[in-house]
Amino acid sequence: MNPVDLGTTVPALLALPIGFLTARWARRGGGRAAAAVLDAGLRPTRAAVGAARVQEPTVPDLRRPGTPTDPATAFLRAADALAATVRGLPEVEHDRRGARLARHALAVETGYGPLERSATPLLRSRARALLGHCRELERVALDRAVLRSAVRALEQGWCDVNAELCDHPHHIAASLARDVVVEWSGKDEAQRGRDRDLLEHCLRESRCLSGEEGARLLALADRLPAGWSQLIGGYFRDPLMERFAELRAPFVEAARCTEVPVGSALGEDLP
Repeated sequence: MNPVDLGTTVPALLALPIGFLTARWARRGGGRAAAAVLDAGLRPTRAAVGAARVQEPTVPDLRRPGTPTDPATAFLRAADALAATVRGLPEVEHDRRGARLARHALAVETGYGPLERSATPLLRSRARALLGHCRELERVALDRAVLRSAVRALEQGWCDVNAELCDHPHHIAASLARDVVVEWSGKDEAQRGRDRDLLEHCLRESRCLSGEEGARLLALADRLPAGWSQLIGGYFRDPLMERFAELRAPFVEAARCTEVPVGSALGEDLP
């Protein structure tokens, strides 16, 4: 049975039989088992990567004490700090996310002004490209945080013993809810309408999210912001951060080729 064809009434969706959920789990059992193995193998790596990611990239200032930082270095520091903030925002308490994001976004805008006035045409062009993506990161950061924190919580609710044989309703509901969320943008409007109550039911049955967290996720699903799959990302991919790195590298290269004051931190920037 296809989950998008379940019943036609809300009561039927809100009282999904355990048999259906178990059958769905069994059909995906092999994939879930592989995912569980992959997850177990990735935990140490993800922990190390996560610890590194929450630290803002360091761009050392090698100038003499009392000498102002050059505009290119100041802008790069602000952009790196914003990217690190967006990356770590899913781990931040919801009510504190907006203020933290706004503070770093303002620093990027403030840092760009002096650079725009003093940069060469090439450096200015690269800075504008990086600034544009920083503004995009700011625009989507709060939605991204809601999605990624929810998906992570649902994945943590999977069975960590035997995904193929598990018939625990909370584990099955967490798996199904995660699948529905990840695949949400690929559904047409009619499918989303049919699956909306299924998603709400599975979120409640999974017990992975608080009532407020579930409500925020459902509100986001109703609004369906653009770039849904990019906001979620994956185990190894984070398209928004990959794009940031792609725009950051040419900016650093252009800054190095520009005659900046001796001792600029860009000379010892990350490769």
